[in-house]
Amino acid sequence: MLSLVKNGVLLDVSEQAPSPSKDFVNMMVTTNEVIWRYWRINPQCLKSDVKIAPTETKENHHDFLHNLDLHSEVKRVFGENTLTYVKSLCEGHFDHFVRISNALQIYIISFMDLEDIAKLSQTNKHFHELCDSEQLWEHIVERHCDTVTPDMKLYAGEVGWKHVFFTNKLQLQAQIRRHQQRTLFADAKSH
Repeated sequence: MLSLVKNGVLLDVSEQAPSPSKDFVNMMVTTNEVIWRYWRINPQCLKSDVKIAPTETKENHHDFLHNLDLHSEVKRVFGENTLTYVKSLCEGHFDHFVRISNALQIYIISFMDLEDIAKLSQTNKHFHELCDSEQLWEHIVERHCDTVTPDMKLYAGEVGWKHVFFTNKLQLQAQIRRHQQRTLFADAKSH
């Protein structure tokens, strides 16, 4: 587990406190504590000789789970979803999949059924982008097609691998031929 956690940090988020406040907040959740840093922003901050240090609160996971005042602050600044996620981290529920590289996530997703990929793409923005990525659909086409020709790769570069995957073989062959003819015509015209 620790090899997936960079420098022991499970979550590191920063945000400006909700209006009308101009205060700045950073929250870091490590493998054993929650660190809450709060910079109070006021007109005194604008003076060059004034150095404002953040207030910092450090709580181990157990203490954080019982600190309702800090829960209220996390919810106020970062929202209910972040509070729920931080509580989950403090309870030991780590999301390992999001800690691996996008390339590895795409490779793993490429082995899923199409229905599952469609469902995964609806879970959040990150997975929507991965499930719609050219890299994923290139992996899927390479796994499902007998051969991937250079002409097919050129065509996929223009229309996208997802389009290539969902086009039946006869239509794909016709579309590739038309694409080749247009390319040859454009090359002949430019000479």
